[in-house]
Amino acid sequence: MSAHTPCHMIKDLLPLYLDDLVSEESAAEIEQHLKSCSDCQEYYEHMKSELLEEQAQKQTETQREINYLKKIKQHTTKKLILGTVLTLSACILALAVKLFIIGSPADTYHTTYLNVDKDTIQVGGTLAGSAQIFSHYKLKETKNGSELIIYTCLPSPWNKSGAFHLELPKNKIQGTLSINEMTVKEDGTIISAMANQLFQNKHPYIGDTTANARLSQCLGIGNELGNFTNELQTETTPYGWTLYFENSTNNSAIFDEKMKGFSCIILALIDNLGEVSWEYTLELAEGPVTRTRTMTEADCTAYLGSSVKNFSKSPEDVQELLDILKRQCGLRFVVFSS
Repeated sequence: MSAHTPCHMIKDLLPLYLDDLVSEESAAEIEQHLKSCSDCQEYYEHMKSELLEEQAQKQTETQREINYLKKIKQHTTKKLILGTVLTLSACILALAVKLFIIGSPADTYHTTYLNVDKDTIQVGGTLAGSAQIFSHYKLKETKNGSELIIYTCLPSPWNKSGAFHLELPKNKIQGTLSINEMTVKEDGTIISAMANQLFQNKHPYIGDTTANARLSQCLGIGNELGNFTNELQTETTPYGWTLYFENSTNNSAIFDEKMKGFSCIILALIDNLGEVSWEYTLELAEGPVTRTRTMTEADCTAYLGSSVKNFSKSPEDVQELLDILKRQCGLRFVVFSS
């Protein structure tokens, strides 16, 4: 361009000049022209003012958009924080309700009493230790009837009792009711946990030493009369089981009476067993003596007043046997299981 560049060309170049898109020579030419041309200078100032105003508007709109986005972000952050707090609170509340109110089924508990009358079944019990307390109960349907499920939870200021006393309406129970290994029949008959456990340990052969050990442990012979060793006679009938007790006693009458009761149960629950013998040391004033006693199948039948083998056909029969032995020889078993 020259010094005689027409105004219309300068005006056409001004937008590029304002955007700094012209060469240095062209910029110098435009600036020189503006100094000498008031009309182009006025046009330039007007264009420059419009550009600045447009830039200011864009900046304002951009800032407005940024502020809007910031508000959305702040609102979203608040909602996220509130949602997190509410979710965490709900989880804590649900956990607290689970631990302190609803609880979970008890692994073990001790039944203190069980009574049956015309309309209800009353059962009481306690929970082991202080870490668990009674929450509630449920009646779970089973194949043969119902099972009582005790629920426990953690202690709280409003619930600190580990004992429970329940009255179960009989009209809500169909079939038999299982309570902590005990059974209540439809006619109200109670089968103790011991009777159920003994029936489960019934076996056909005296030669099964593992089954014999389970049966003697279930009866608690060692706890009642002391440690003993075993000897089995399985070559000829009658097959026999002899218990050799290690501890001595000074009361043979009580010892023998208890062993009579244990012998009746053992003979009832081992099908091919024909006799039970036991040997122990009796402490007398003149010195210790060894005593040996035997109960045969016939002896037990005479002692019980009925065939001993008939008492192993069902848990009810085993319970009847336990009741007879309690009357006959005072042999007491743990009726309620823990």
